[in-house]
Amino acid sequence: MLGFGTVGTGAFRMLHDNKKAIEDKIGLPVEVVRIGVKDLGKDRIAPSDLFTDDLWSIVDDPSIDVVVELIGGTDPACSLVERAIQNGKHVVTANKEMMAKFGSRLVQSAKDGKLDLHYEAAVGGGIPLIQPLKHQLAGNDVLQMMGILNGTTNYILTAMQQEGRGFEEVLKEAQAKGYAEADPTNDVDGFDTMYKISILASIAFGKQVPIESVYREGIRKVTKTDMAYAEILGYRIKLLGIVDAVSSESIRVRVHPTLIKKDHQLAHVNGVFNALWLRGDFVGDLMFSGRGAGSDPTASAVVGDLIDVGRNISANGQGSAIPYGTGMVTEPIDSLVSPFYLRLLVSDRPMVLSVIATAFGENRVSLAAMEMKALDEGLGEIVFLTHPCRESDFQTALKQIGEQDVVDTVANWFRVHDSK
Repeated sequence: MLGFGTVGTGAFRMLHDNKKAIEDKIGLPVEVVRIGVKDLGKDRIAPSDLFTDDLWSIVDDPSIDVVVELIGGTDPACSLVERAIQNGKHVVTANKEMMAKFGSRLVQSAKDGKLDLHYEAAVGGGIPLIQPLKHQLAGNDVLQMMGILNGTTNYILTAMQQEGRGFEEVLKEAQAKGYAEADPTNDVDGFDTMYKISILASIAFGKQVPIESVYREGIRKVTKTDMAYAEILGYRIKLLGIVDAVSSESIRVRVHPTLIKKDHQLAHVNGVFNALWLRGDFVGDLMFSGRGAGSDPTASAVVGDLIDVGRNISANGQGSAIPYGTGMVTEPIDSLVSPFYLRLLVSDRPMVLSVIATAFGENRVSLAAMEMKALDEGLGEIVFLTHPCRESDFQTALKQIGEQDVVDTVANWFRVHDSK
């Protein structure tokens, strides 16, 4: 094992507590013989003689069959995994960033060596997402995928929606409870979801998604005011990773807060739970849901991958790493066609609506719904939902509206999931 944090500790405990059942399923004995860590001085649940701070000695040890990489990040994790594969070792990893950035290369290397490289735990923790995409759903053309793939942001948004509290207040609570890190950037700014949805898109469409082509926004701009208006309009706000099949040759991959209808299954995935909703051309609509993070769920996925590897070793079978190529064609966010939510603070005087409606109309944006109320100090608040329109047209209209004398502030805007 490389790394022994919360997931490594959970995996070790599962391998110890369920040793007989696991070995019966594999048909071979399973033994953790070495654990690589940075700090040898910490107290841990495994025997001290298993630990080493020389991680390279593990991937170079000819007696070791499988390396379980649980370090995270890309350096030195990627180099260690590549060396392990070069040395003929199967690999199990939970490393989403590494697989999102270098998955095509690593999986192809494992395939060339007739080795396994499994990474179910990299996306969705204990929820089986990668294996169904590789196998049971592989005959389908995926038309769309949408996922709530980060438990921290879903916990924050759920608390804001259910309790009417602000982002900063709920973030501090999430940090106090251990759901959010002291530096929450990876979660709340959408990086974690970006890595995960790019992995799923790469598997579903057979080519590596360039990480720089994934549009990304986080949840810092979501307010309790927008939550309340979304509720009135029949929506919930979720941070979604979304993959759209634009054509037979291209896809669009994006991460951003999204208004989604209350009657959609994803609208009811709350707290730290994760989910992936998928539409296939033959299978129709499916959803996978469960605890997406934490020691035990993620450890469960790691050990499940390890059992698969062990079964292949026991059967003397070839590696089951399923490669995907490079060169995925992706579409920019500007060409997206979507409904939009917009909240404005405006002067409370005549002709305000006509000025705004004119700006929308000049940019081919039509309105579907509106809510408005008077505020103090001569201001009013107006919320619009648009019909589906091109992102570039909406952004042009937004700029034009913001320049009008009657508009005090463009308070917020979000994309809306078109349920058709």
